Amino acid sequence: MREAWPARAVVVLAGAALVSGCATGTRTARFGQLPGDQALVTLVVTTDRALVERECAAVPSLWPRYGCQLSWPVTTPPGATARAVKVVRYADRLPTPLTFEIDAHELCHAVAALQPIADPCHEGNDGLLNSVRR
Repeated sequence: MREAWPARAVVVLAGAALVSGCATGTRTARFGQLPGDQALVTLVVTTDRALVERECAAVPSLWPRYGCQLSWPVTTPPGATARAVKVVRYADRLPTPLTFEIDAHELCHAVAALQPIADPCHEGNDGLLNSVRR
């Protein structure tokens, strides 16, 4: 019975941190599979302000950062050029896994629609939500 106490203590401490508001969390999604294991869109939503500051350090700002958008050129078949996009944003609480996945998926379609490329947003998922239990 003694061996169970450390496990219970960890659960209690983790629960206390969550209730006290000290817990942070991050959700990351990559959609739109491109050659070279790149994604057309990467979405990062976090309750960790320090993570936002680190991820967004390349974006000049005089104010505290609560989010940013980064982009870079990528080559897509058959040799077209597009821009991959990474969006990082702070949230006071994380969205549910389903809501987050829908947001990332639709953001991928929006980014693809604004570029002269075939929409790759269903590559690897066949257009199905992974957060929905089947």
